Amino acid sequence: MKLETNLSKSLIEKFDLLKKRCLLVIEQLNENELVWQPNNESNSIANLSLHIRETVRYRVESLYSEIVVERERNNEFETGLILSKTEIVTHVTESFVILKKLVQDLSEEELLEKPYLNNNTLSHSAMNKDATVLDVCLQMLAHLSEHVGQIFYIVKLIKSDQYITTTFPKKR
Repeated sequence: MKLETNLSKSLIEKFDLLKKRCLLVIEQLNENELVWQPNNESNSIANLSLHIRETVRYRVESLYSEIVVERERNNEFETGLILSKTEIVTHVTESFVILKKLVQDLSEEELLEKPYLNNNTLSHSAMNKDATVLDVCLQMLAHLSEHVGQIFYIVKLIKSDQYITTTFPKKR
């Protein structure tokens, strides 16, 4: 099996696992809990789901489609943002669908392309202009892992001993 096939398969598995675990913890909460913020400086799960969606749209979808993404990043972190559980699940699900579509069947040449090089539509990004598609994929995996981790933490704060783990239960 070729390296790019293994790499694509591995990235898809990681994206699928992140999505699955994220949706499992979101399912544990009601609509009010999904918009709860631990404090005024923290984000709710609603904020994080919108940020995940907009980051993927801005950094990935806009590069590989005809869609022009207008992003108001500050709105993603608006205090008191209200989204329904359905909207939150849709944000998370759509984000991972876009990422999966990006990495499916990538050739070695495509992994090494530099999509930002001649793209002037991005006003800011964590990626530099020399970033390859592989760099974008790895950066998105890291970035989304951070935010999914924040979602887990918020769910654990809310559910406490009622939290249902998405991996192996800890011994008591």
